[in-house]
Amino acid sequence: MTGNKKYKKQIKTRSKGFSLIELIVMIALLGLLAAVASTRIKDISVNIRVSGVINQITSDLALIKEMALANHKSMSITFDNISNSYTIKQDGNIMLDYPGSDNGIINISEGAFVGVDITSANIILNIDEWGNFLNSGTISVNGTHNIAISRLTGNWNITEQ
Repeated sequence: MTGNKKYKKQIKTRSKGFSLIELIVMIALLGLLAAVASTRIKDISVNIRVSGVINQITSDLALIKEMALANHKSMSITFDNISNSYTIKQDGNIMLDYPGSDNGIINISEGAFVGVDITSANIILNIDEWGNFLNSGTISVNGTHNIAISRLTGNWNITEQ
């Protein structure tokens, strides 16, 4: 009978909490899960910024086409992949009051678009006073997405590489 009392007493003392090894294993697992989650969040945020740049460029293409039609003036947009920016011009002069620009220049490497680059796009797109695109071109964003602009209509096609 004394053996049974000792056994019951041992069971009660072992069920009071977690051992140090169990706690260390749990902390290590939580750290591993946090590390994996943070890399996934970083990847997702880059994709969101790339989508934002593509939306910005395509919105500006549509707006300058509308401005050319409305004002009966020729427009152009000049892309510069070295400075990660593009410039909006009306009748050959930089539009200092273009919406969302800094004196007619829209800089991709600042603000919400940090980390996104225009990787190849040293082109000038010209739009006549009737809203027709006089030339075509391709803009590469982060080397992963291409915006191909067609001549005359100005329609664009976005593809992933």
